Amino acid sequence: MNLLIDLTLLLGTLAIALTALISRSLFRSVVFFILLGLMLAIGWIRLGAPDIALAEAAIGAGITGVLLLDTLGHLKKTGNLDVEESSPSRKRLVLALLSSITLVCLLLWAIFHQPTPAINIHLLVAEAMPDSGVSHPITAVLLNFRSYDTLLEVGVLVLAVLVGLALQTDQQAQDSLPGLPNPLLHATLTLLIPAMIITSMYLLWAGSDRPGGAFQAGAMLAAAFILLHLAGIKLSAQVSHRMMQFGLLLGFAVFLIVATSSLLGGRPLLAYPEGGAGALILLIELALTLSIGLILLSLFTIANSPPQATRTGGGHGH
Repeated sequence: MNLLIDLTLLLGTLAIALTALISRSLFRSVVFFILLGLMLAIGWIRLGAPDIALAEAAIGAGITGVLLLDTLGHLKKTGNLDVEESSPSRKRLVLALLSSITLVCLLLWAIFHQPTPAINIHLLVAEAMPDSGVSHPITAVLLNFRSYDTLLEVGVLVLAVLVGLALQTDQQAQDSLPGLPNPLLHATLTLLIPAMIITSMYLLWAGSDRPGGAFQAGAMLAAAFILLHLAGIKLSAQVSHRMMQFGLLLGFAVFLIVATSSLLGGRPLLAYPEGGAGALILLIELALTLSIGLILLSLFTIANSPPQATRTGGGHGH
C-alpha cells in the first residue's frame, strides 16, 4: 500500500511538473507550479522531513506562488504580456527534454557511484550530541557543529533585502500591492493569524528535539505577515521604519554577537561555553524567527512594488 502511494505521488509530481512546463497558458503554468510545490511538500512528509515540507509549502508554493500570480497580473495589466502565449517551438521542446534527461542521468550516475566516505559523519554527530545543547541532530549541525554556514546564509538574506530596500523608491513602497477588500478574508484572519503565530512558536520550541526550528517558524510567521498585508493591514504602517530595520537585522546581529563573544573567552569562533549552548541556541533562534519572518515579508513587498516609471524626453515619446 505504501509503495502504491509513493508511486502515485511520484507519477503525479512528474505529470504536474511537465504540465507546468509545456502549458500554453502562463496562468495555468503558475497554478500547476503551485500544485507542484504542494506535491513536493507531501513528498517531504513521506520522506519523514515535516520541517522541510512546511518550508516548501509556505515558501515554494505559498509565497513564490503569490509572487508569480501578482507578477503575471501586473504584466497583463501593463500590456507587456498576452493572456495566451504561443506554444514554444518543437526545437526548444526537444532541446529542453534532452537537457532534462541528461541531467537526470548524471544525477543517477552520481548517486550510484558516490565514493565511500572516509569518515562516518553520523557517528561523529551522535558522539558530539551530548555537548551540542540540543537533542535534534539537524539543529545541532545547523546551529552548533556547522553554525558558520547558517550565519553566512542569514547574512546573505539580510544583504538581499537591504539591497532591495535601497533600490526601492518611496513611491514604490507606498504603491506596493494594495489590500484586498474581502470581508471573508478579514473574518478568516481573526481566527487564522493567532493559530499561525502559535504554530510558529511551537515550531521554534520543537526544533531542539524534533523537526522544526527558526527557519520553519520564520516562514510560518512570514506567511501570517503576508496574509495581513494582502488584507490591507500592512506591518510597515503599524511600526516605525527604524523598528522594521531593527527587526530585519536582529537575528543576524544576535548571531554575530554570540559568534564573536566566544573569542573574548579564548575559544574559537562560534564555540559555545560549556553548559550554555542550549540557552544561546534558543536565543539565536528566537531572534532569527522574527528576522526571517520580516525578511521574507520585505522580499515579498519589494517584488510586488510597481517598477519605477521611466522618463522620456519632451516631444520624443515612443
